[in-house]
Amino acid sequence: MRALLAPAGLALLPLVFWPGLDQPFSTPKLAMMVALAVAVVVAPARPAGHPLPRVAVWSVAGAVVSVVVAAALAPLPSLAPTLLGIAAPVLALAALRHDRSGRALVAGQVVGAAACAVVAILQWVGTDPIAWSGWRPAIDGASIRMRVYGALGNPNFIGVLMAMSLPLTAAIHRLATRSAHRRAWELTMALQAAALVATGSRGAVLGLAVATTTYALLRWSRRVRLSLAALVVLAAVAVGLSPARPIDTTAAGRLYLWRIALPHVADAPLTGLGPGAVPLRFPEWQRTAARAGLRDARFAGLTDHVHNDYLEAAIERGVPGLLTMTLPMLALMLIAARARRPVDPLLAGTAAAVAAGAACGMVDFPFARPVELVWWWTAFVVATTFTPLGQNDTGT
Repeated sequence: MRALLAPAGLALLPLVFWPGLDQPFSTPKLAMMVALAVAVVVAPARPAGHPLPRVAVWSVAGAVVSVVVAAALAPLPSLAPTLLGIAAPVLALAALRHDRSGRALVAGQVVGAAACAVVAILQWVGTDPIAWSGWRPAIDGASIRMRVYGALGNPNFIGVLMAMSLPLTAAIHRLATRSAHRRAWELTMALQAAALVATGSRGAVLGLAVATTTYALLRWSRRVRLSLAALVVLAAVAVGLSPARPIDTTAAGRLYLWRIALPHVADAPLTGLGPGAVPLRFPEWQRTAARAGLRDARFAGLTDHVHNDYLEAAIERGVPGLLTMTLPMLALMLIAARARRPVDPLLAGTAAAVAAGAACGMVDFPFARPVELVWWWTAFVVATTFTPLGQNDTGT
């Protein structure tokens, strides 16, 4: 039963919500993640097996230390982003103690994403199961695509989760040995793809494109070429059907946020301004920028994030925080380059999921949300098992 704790928790995490809270989706998920991390850390692993891969241990340790230091030195640290930055990587690494191959963890992610996809598709066709609990989303007057919020609270959040989950599902499908299991995973991929299209999220399309390219580079074959062609068509359909605002307006909004926030990386380059500093300080930054001539009435107002996780990490956790996001990806590139050929489907799928999250982080804020962040860290730590100290690379 201990071995099922983390996979089952990952499967349930995207579905947790609590109507009536100020943040009915993210707050319950964060609370569950923290509780699950504690439970997985405390539960004894059996059997002891191989040691955890050093690159995973050091990457998680670096991320946790950067969050703790930034929070300890900040004048007004925010509790939620501090807990998020600690719990997500710790949960991923601790879960690997109970599933050294990582397959059960990835399967848990895939099942959770599939369930979330079903909710999103039902919302797309006009039936919202979340509303059965009494919850009513505040979407009056908003874009029609806002009705597809799954159990995460926003279509963009659903889209990113699907972009990260599709390559994981492809890996599980490739590893399946029974035809019935393969058919089930194919249905799962179809649900996830449909949910991504339903969100109309162009950031998710970017993530899917990067994920597909990564997977194809690692496992090039006729089947992969056909899948790549299908996903290109899917991406075109998603962009074509998207009711989102014009791309030039979206790009202008992102640039406006980045120009206001970028100078403040220099405010505390070594330790950052603390987790959660961006929403606290952005109004002041915006007023200062307006006095200097940087203003745009279309985008003026409060914001929680600057829609670039790397810029936000540099502001809130300094250069060390930024490095804890980028160095793991560099390590993963080296792992993939040195892996045996043909590359194991699980390595290809997890590397592609990490790449999808990383790409979306350039134009959105998946690393500031519980489900997407723990998805990213879990995919990363599973991928690191393909190093010499990892279980998969030893042939077990």
